Amino acid sequence: MIQNMLELWYWIIALAIMVGVVIYFVIGYVRDSWEILKNHLDEDHHTVFAERIAEPYSKRMVMVHWLTLALLVIAWYLGDTLVDERNERSATLVGYLVHALVGGSVLMLTAMRMIYRSVDRMPQPASNSLIDMMARGIHHWLYLLLVLIPLTGFMTLLTSRVGEALVTVNAKLLPEKFTGPSVISNVSHDLLMTALMVVVAIHVLGAAWHQFIMKDGLMGRMSLRRKDR
Repeated sequence: MIQNMLELWYWIIALAIMVGVVIYFVIGYVRDSWEILKNHLDEDHHTVFAERIAEPYSKRMVMVHWLTLALLVIAWYLGDTLVDERNERSATLVGYLVHALVGGSVLMLTAMRMIYRSVDRMPQPASNSLIDMMARGIHHWLYLLLVLIPLTGFMTLLTSRVGEALVTVNAKLLPEKFTGPSVISNVSHDLLMTALMVVVAIHVLGAAWHQFIMKDGLMGRMSLRRKDR
């Protein structure tokens, strides 16, 4: 009974956080889109957009961006390895612990990034075109997924015996497969990671379009090799 109540509270808290995160990013996207549309007819496009492209992100935003990318690659590799080891019944406490720590670091960096977005002066959109409006939406989806993926990962730990195994340092408690409520969080974790890979691929294609097709130097915004604003 106690365990079931705890699981219920885990899910209530997790769902409340997820709904809050979704609302936050939807409001942010609507606000950004409104600003773009409102200013659309009030600008000398070529001059204003050239100035915007030259405006970089703050150095700490750039560092968090690339560090998050590196940790995501590591987390994806560790998670994929854990799946293979679980199928082979050779998963270890260290594997789960490191994966959880890397995931927690991604969540922490994402929180820092959201704070920096509010504190630092953010570059304006490169243009008011439909493609760049879609790019703003991609950014919001990235933030949303970077929050939800670690949360569903931690929910998997809490609703399975993995968390108990880590706390008691007892590898014998590690499950061969997830059962019960942990199935939902684990499947959600995997699906969200797949969605993130798709969104990241679109993000990379967009950056490549600006860099190699439009050749407007937009990727320079995310470079540390420039002077501070």
